[in-house]
Amino acid sequence: MKASTVMQTMHLPVSKSLHFIIASLFLTMAVQAVEILITPRLICEVAETATSTTLSTRVKGCDEPVIFRIDWTSKEGKPENFAVSKSKQGTVISTYRLGKTTITRTIVASAVTDCVMLHVIADQPGRVNLSARYASEGSVKINDRRELLLSGEKISAHAWIIPYESDVQADGDATIVLPGEGEALILLNLTIDPKTAPISETFTRLGAKYDPGHNPPSPQLIWEGVNP
Repeated sequence: MKASTVMQTMHLPVSKSLHFIIASLFLTMAVQAVEILITPRLICEVAETATSTTLSTRVKGCDEPVIFRIDWTSKEGKPENFAVSKSKQGTVISTYRLGKTTITRTIVASAVTDCVMLHVIADQPGRVNLSARYASEGSVKINDRRELLLSGEKISAHAWIIPYESDVQADGDATIVLPGEGEALILLNLTIDPKTAPISETFTRLGAKYDPGHNPPSPQLIWEGVNP
C-alpha cells in the first residue's frame, strides 16, 4: 500500500472510517460460515466459502469424521456477494454471483434422507463447475463414474455426484470433476457397520421413494421430493 493511501485512510472522517471497519469485518466473517446438521445417525459440520464446501461428517458413537470437499471452480472471475443462511428446518443455503450468473447451493440432512444432500443450481446454463474428493485418510476408488467410495479404518463413506443433464469426469483415481452443468445433486452417506447400516443403496433407496420404477432415478424428482 502506498504511503499516500495510508495517510488518506488515516484522515478519513470518523463516520467513513467506522463504515470501512464494519464493512471489512463483515467481509472477513463472510469468508467462511460453519453450520451443524444432525440426523438420527449423522452429525455433519458444514463449512462454506464461495469457492469450496467442506462436509466434516461422522456417525454418532464414532469419533472419526469423514472430510468430503467440493471445490467450486470458474473461468468467470472471482465470486461476489457470497452469503449463507440456515433455515429453522436445518437447511444451509448459500448464494453468490459469478459475473451475471447467480449460483445457489442448498444442503440438507434429515431423518427422511438418512444422508447429507447438496443441491446446486445456476440461473445460467453450464455455469456449475466442481471437483469433489475426500480429504480423509483411507482407500478411495471411483465406481460407475459418478460414485466416490472411501474405506477408512473405522468408517466407510459413499458419495454420488449426479448432474441433471451432462456427465462427470475422473481426475485421477480419487477425484470426480463436473466441467459444466446447470444443476446437480450430491449425496454423502457414512457407516461404521455396512451390514446393519448399508449405504451403497442410498441413491436407489431415495429413487424408489421419489421416482419409483425408474433406474437410474431422476435426481430432480428426488430433490423435489425431499425439498418440496
